[in-house]
Amino acid sequence: MRATRRTIVFGLAAAGSLAAVLGTALADEYAKLKVLLPPAPGAQACYARTYDKAHLAEHPKQKVTEMIFSLRYTTLGEDEAHLVATEGGGVEKQYFDYDFTLAAKVRDQSKTLYTSGDCTSLEGIGCGVDCDGGGVQIEPVPGQNDTILIRLDRDYSYIRMSLGCSDGEDFELKAGEDDKVFKLTKTPAAACNAMETDARK
Repeated sequence: MRATRRTIVFGLAAAGSLAAVLGTALADEYAKLKVLLPPAPGAQACYARTYDKAHLAEHPKQKVTEMIFSLRYTTLGEDEAHLVATEGGGVEKQYFDYDFTLAAKVRDQSKTLYTSGDCTSLEGIGCGVDCDGGGVQIEPVPGQNDTILIRLDRDYSYIRMSLGCSDGEDFELKAGEDDKVFKLTKTPAAACNAMETDARK
């Protein structure tokens, strides 16, 4: 699985020729995401973790000291809707997306890093950044409805981040020895809303 947008946007003629091959897979593209965040206008899930001194002392090679992840269900207007293949071999317009914003603080950078993109779930839940910006996988923790794993140790093994809209410099957060899997717990949406506001500055 590649953690990038898998929605197929194409003309009707191209859609017809691909629908028979891709129809079933595309129809289920968001199934796992819908379980994690049931579709509803304005629906959002927010997860976060701040690593304490004891944890960081036990994992001296871990660069990430804080992480926050926002997942949103976004409704789309007529001009933004995607054409997708259906199980029956046709095409239909899709009027929603799942998008994410991720923020992280790391040991060697005083400012917060940000990134954003779209999520799909053909195999696992993958969230990716456009233009080969890498991505992460999201895994719900069985039996813990308020906990997810953010995985950097699969597929791209990196995700491109920046210091927000005001700074164009890019950074790659990579899956180092102690930066492969991050366990985050659900937190009030206000924390993610503040993070997204900061990311736009």
